[in-house]
Amino acid sequence: MMEFPFDAVIFDLDGTLVATESYWVPAARVGARKAFEELGLDREVPSRDEWMSLVGLPLAEGFDQLFADLEPSARSLVKRRCEEEEHFRLRAGEAALLPGAHEMLAELRGQGVRLGIASNCSGDYLDAMMENLALADFVEEARCLDTPHVHDKRGMVEDLLWTFGTRSAVMVGDRAGDREAAHANGIPHVHVESGFAPPGEELGAEATIADLGELLPRLEARRLWLAETLDALALPPAGRPRSLGVTGHSGAGKTLFARDLARLVRGAGEAVCALSLDSFARRGAAPDASAGPLEHLDRLYDVDELRARVLEPHARGDEVAFERPDPRRPGATIAVRVPAGALLVVEGPFLGHPRVRPCLDRLLHLDAPDDLCLARIVGRDLATEGEAAVERARAALLPAERAFDAVYPPAERADVVLDAANPLGPEALGS
Repeated sequence: MMEFPFDAVIFDLDGTLVATESYWVPAARVGARKAFEELGLDREVPSRDEWMSLVGLPLAEGFDQLFADLEPSARSLVKRRCEEEEHFRLRAGEAALLPGAHEMLAELRGQGVRLGIASNCSGDYLDAMMENLALADFVEEARCLDTPHVHDKRGMVEDLLWTFGTRSAVMVGDRAGDREAAHANGIPHVHVESGFAPPGEELGAEATIADLGELLPRLEARRLWLAETLDALALPPAGRPRSLGVTGHSGAGKTLFARDLARLVRGAGEAVCALSLDSFARRGAAPDASAGPLEHLDRLYDVDELRARVLEPHARGDEVAFERPDPRRPGATIAVRVPAGALLVVEGPFLGHPRVRPCLDRLLHLDAPDDLCLARIVGRDLATEGEAAVERARAALLPAERAFDAVYPPAERADVVLDAANPLGPEALGS
């Protein structure tokens, strides 16, 4: 059995895991009435829908919108009284998880998935939820607006990905802010329809589920997608050295797709090794959009070493074992190990090049629009490598990859061209 197809799942809190309406609306109504009395105001208490429209937003922002006609000090008092009443109800045990949340979290945790929470709430509120609802039994890390060095939900998700040490992750939530935080970090978003998004809110997502009971089947659809792709590739039978290339533009999802294909093969009991072309990058090499379409591979990577020390020995049935300098960390080395007879999965750009393609039994091309690839590159590289890395991808690398495809169209060089715009896989697989 293959491992769960994602390393981590990050959840919004209110409306996604927690049945917020049961305590927030009555608490807010009581708190608002108390504040109006203190302020000497004769006005209607907001409706249920108005109170629920605040869920998922930073609370101060929501109160600024809902009570825009009040002076800041008056708005602050209303907010404070509502929060006091809410905390009273939480201490009284009125909070509850949404149906299916406990079972779903337990199943994910049992499969070794790392779980996180990213919520536009206060630290006190988050602590109460973690303790009173036993979320701490399942959730490894949680972030909120009071978390040090975090200013918004985008930053919460970024910090969780860094803490978990993976980009194989999904964000699950019910508001547009959850989708924005996910996409800003280059990961997919699953929208929960049973949450509290108001009518008309733009909720673009890689998947939509009616409730939490549909989450695991939808995420596990990636496993079915991988298996169907492996079947379509029709690799030569086991028993002799075999190789598979996974290629596509930068940001198309090659690294994780190759890793997960390798996991699937390993789960079936076969020896397999995933190798990144980046291990053979030339130190200091940078993409040059002015170079010829066939020059990019050799300019960026040491293809001679890849062929002579990996692809050709592996094809002869030899074990591959050596170390080479790490192109990104001076003084460090990269260990390259491929057991004799294992399926070798190589991922990287330009693998349809005539210097590499004949060395690969099969080639898979992951296809995704350049604007989506660039958005993923921003989410992946901006925080760690800065604007320069993103600009190189936009101005040089992606154009170079397009130019290469014009000379060697993926449909002619690859055995399978896969639509990889949605890393969760086609919606039909999860239904």
